[in-house]
Amino acid sequence: MKIAVIAKTRLPVAEPFRGGLEAFTHSLCEEYIRQGHTITLYAHANSDPKLHIKGFYGDEHREDKHYEIYEQDEYLSILKNIEENEFDLVHNNSTHELPIFWGVKASIPVITTLHTPPISKLKAAIKICSGSENLHFVMPSKSFEATWRPYLDKRAKIIYNGVDLAKWPMIRNRQEYLFWFGRIVHAKGLDIVLDAAHEMDMPLMFAGPLDDQKYFDEQIKPRLCENDTYLGHLNQSDIHAHMSGAAVVVNAVRWEEPFGLTNIEAMSSGVPVAGFNRGAFPELIDIHSGVISDQRNVQSLVKAIKSAIPLESHKVRLHAEKFSLTAMVKQYIHYFEELI
Repeated sequence: MKIAVIAKTRLPVAEPFRGGLEAFTHSLCEEYIRQGHTITLYAHANSDPKLHIKGFYGDEHREDKHYEIYEQDEYLSILKNIEENEFDLVHNNSTHELPIFWGVKASIPVITTLHTPPISKLKAAIKICSGSENLHFVMPSKSFEATWRPYLDKRAKIIYNGVDLAKWPMIRNRQEYLFWFGRIVHAKGLDIVLDAAHEMDMPLMFAGPLDDQKYFDEQIKPRLCENDTYLGHLNQSDIHAHMSGAAVVVNAVRWEEPFGLTNIEAMSSGVPVAGFNRGAFPELIDIHSGVISDQRNVQSLVKAIKSAIPLESHKVRLHAEKFSLTAMVKQYIHYFEELI
């Protein structure tokens, strides 16, 4: 199958990944290639070249105050290039509205995996166009499908995200500290995780890109103590290495997260997870792999963490194997074949 994959072009699809969407797109394309499909990834020009990148812009214009004008031009260039090549279908993973409008009259099926909550332009495009026979939608969780349902004129397909289990082998062999990794922004709740770690008097190691300096300066810096270690923005292999001594990976998001790849990456490494009852988190765990906090506060989160620490690593890993990258891509390909 010959697949045009459209990425969110603002950030490179390359390590160290800025967020879950970049990590997802990278793994997706790697697995498409491994399973024998031909792809072109339309992405930021500085993305991983082994993914057969077609990039129109690198970092130029990204900080320009008129960036949206350049971004519109970039997506128009992408769509024109797709029209000039003979693809079987388009797998759209961008968060831009233009692929939706274009897809209504495209000559090949356009399948969009939605990775972001209903927001202005994208929500409007889908509300207007989703009834088109040529447009199809995939959601990474049941909870997220419910979030988008009011704006869709058809049922969306649910395909859970997957993790390359070979890149995240079971490694946990001790329980020395709590661990957190992700984008350092208010919505991800690192401040709550720090408070929980301090309440338990346990060391916390955390990693990720510092995407909100004001949040870091006002909410994170004042909380840091000698038991807390910021590791910086790490590659996946370095994040995985720190799973060896992790007692629990803690999730304290303040939003209805569509999926949460970090939870599967942790569990694949044999580390149990604890987190709030928000977004897809309850769909990703079972009684052997994680614990849901009863309330969305520090004391309840502490209780969940304490209950998660004794969970057995091999059972945690066994549960994570239900979310394999290989199985995910096979579901996508089967769905694509049905549509074609």
